[in-house]
Amino acid sequence: MALVPLAGASLAHATAIQSGNLRVTVLAQVVPYKLPRTEAAPISVFVSGHVEEPHGGMPPQLQTMKIEVNRHGVLQSKGLPVCPIARLQPSSTKSALVKCGDALIGSGQFWAHIVLPEQGSYPTHGRLLIFNGRLRGRPAVLAHIYTQNPFYSSFVVAFAIRRISDGVYGTELTASLPESLGEWGYVDRIKLTLRREYAFKGRKLSYFNAACPAPAGVNAVAFQLARATLGFSGQSLKATVTKTCAVKQ
Repeated sequence: MALVPLAGASLAHATAIQSGNLRVTVLAQVVPYKLPRTEAAPISVFVSGHVEEPHGGMPPQLQTMKIEVNRHGVLQSKGLPVCPIARLQPSSTKSALVKCGDALIGSGQFWAHIVLPEQGSYPTHGRLLIFNGRLRGRPAVLAHIYTQNPFYSSFVVAFAIRRISDGVYGTELTASLPESLGEWGYVDRIKLTLRREYAFKGRKLSYFNAACPAPAGVNAVAFQLARATLGFSGQSLKATVTKTCAVKQ
């Protein structure tokens, strides 16, 4: 794992990649900045992403996503309520919270363009909710999107979770976007906050946890927080998000 010692560092910066007429920008921030050196502690993760065609045209449809998380980041769901995917599709934001609010692990917003035959595209905006779920009997993350404009629409994107035994990354989340989402239009921007602390058997737990992977004698480092592989129709892009952290004394 490549670690770079730092005397001081900013908390967030954007990672941008471009291939031909497709540009993807990702920004991530982890709070708190100071974390234990070895034992993972609760964190909040702020994420924003933007997909665009630099000349103003329609970008290709996003079809698959793979997100690899640094092995010093830990997803902990023991004792946390689980939301079956069947409860969420279809449902409004209000209905999803009523049915699965106890499994909520993140929330935010999305911006999209709905494409209607012979009528061009219409911008829309809605809520984005993230739930602790199951996919074919295994742990999963369920992303629920809902909008009322120009008509009521609801979709669920399910991310399967897999542990990685070797290398920089320790957890992999993969998803294939529903074909119906591609026919509906395309999501071009999201803003999301991931955080969930809960109690289980008298203990305070957190779904999102991390340690600062600084070697002994080093108090601040830069490290590869996550790597995203985005599959579009006809091409694939990879973006690595590098973050900094300091050791909590």
